[in-house]
Amino acid sequence: MTPGVERLIRRTSIATGALGVILSPIPLADELLLLPVYAFLSLRIGKDHSLDARAIPWRPICTTTLAGLAARAAVNVTVSYIPGVAAAANAATAVALTQFLGRYVDEACAHPENATPLGVKDVIERIRPRRASANGPPSGVPTG
Repeated sequence: MTPGVERLIRRTSIATGALGVILSPIPLADELLLLPVYAFLSLRIGKDHSLDARAIPWRPICTTTLAGLAARAAVNVTVSYIPGVAAAANAATAVALTQFLGRYVDEACAHPENATPLGVKDVIERIRPRRASANGPPSGVPTG
């Protein structure tokens, strides 16, 4: 991932987190506004990989984005009636999803011929925080 893409994902994460807080009183409203944000993010990442809009692997990106938004909505609906918690959950899930989608789109644009869509369960598995166990750090976390 280039430094420019990292910076873009970081800035977009801040914006989506803020959007999640602002729209937390209206359940599921931010999902509708996040979709064009993620489309713009994908266009910018594609441009970084020298892809024009037609060469970006839109089908797997759109499928994965919709799965991510559905997973996020499922999590957020469970706490949407608790004012402070709803705002925090909306922000946290927006940032987590943006970070995940940014990395996913970067990889999809780096190798568009190999881009495969992810379903809701796949997205949840990849963005769910790992808990440390008594046997050591969570899986996937480098040690040392």
